[in-house]
Amino acid sequence: MIPTFSVITPSWNQGAWIDGCIRSVLAQGVDDFEHLVLDNCSNDETPEVLARYPHLRVAVEHDSGQANALNKGFRATSGPVICWLNSDDRYVPETFQIVRRELLDAGRDVIFGNTLEVFFNGRPERIHRAHLDTPEDMLYWWERRATIHQPAVFFTRRALEAVGPLREDLHLTLDLEFWWRLSRKFRFHYVDETLAVQLRQPDSKTVKQIPLFFEEKAQVFGAELDALQPHRRWQNNIARRLGMGRRWVNFAKTIAPTNRVTARDYLRRSLEENPFLLATPGWWSAYFHAR
Repeated sequence: MIPTFSVITPSWNQGAWIDGCIRSVLAQGVDDFEHLVLDNCSNDETPEVLARYPHLRVAVEHDSGQANALNKGFRATSGPVICWLNSDDRYVPETFQIVRRELLDAGRDVIFGNTLEVFFNGRPERIHRAHLDTPEDMLYWWERRATIHQPAVFFTRRALEAVGPLREDLHLTLDLEFWWRLSRKFRFHYVDETLAVQLRQPDSKTVKQIPLFFEEKAQVFGAELDALQPHRRWQNNIARRLGMGRRWVNFAKTIAPTNRVTARDYLRRSLEENPFLLATPGWWSAYFHAR
């Protein structure tokens, strides 16, 4: 029997988190799914955790990165619904029921919803709502015009085959670049439901590699925006510098209580983008927290 839901989980040394990921899929209470874990030869407790679940399909082999592992998973599965779930993320109960209704029964190709964010730095958990007004909003990468949470996006195999695999040269924006390509051919339908849980744990890529994340965004989406709006190139560059200056200040404020060295680096980056921030109370407030 061909499963309806193909759950694909790339993993490397995520033994502390992957058990919750697996359990959240089982908790969907459906039989028509497959769960493929692509493990990059983990040397922590991951093999022992995976061995506890005989329903899993596990491939243990070296890969060249997350995109490479996921592309292998896309090719090795067969369900009409693609469920990309990282090892430190979870589905909430009844997610598959909502996906079946909003994606398959409604004849759609891409849906996206909200996530519950769970923090590990003392911040209270929150529902993070998704939004996307126009696909072009994704290209203004320094702003928050578009908010799409990767584990709360579901798409059909037909859509995947239409746009092609993930770019394996990308390591931090592989999902965002893929959403952009998907949006050029398929409408993203917003479902105002919480579909997944994201653990903002200290070892996650988005927590540890924010500067590299924005560098890769600039590389990918800057070129796309310039090609789409060549006549607005200089206006967009000014807006980017102003926007990124503010974002670095906000990052510095957030991280200062636990990492003042990194907070000072973010403040330095903010002034590289916009030196006039030195005259604002917000910059100095962040500075005194980071001293």
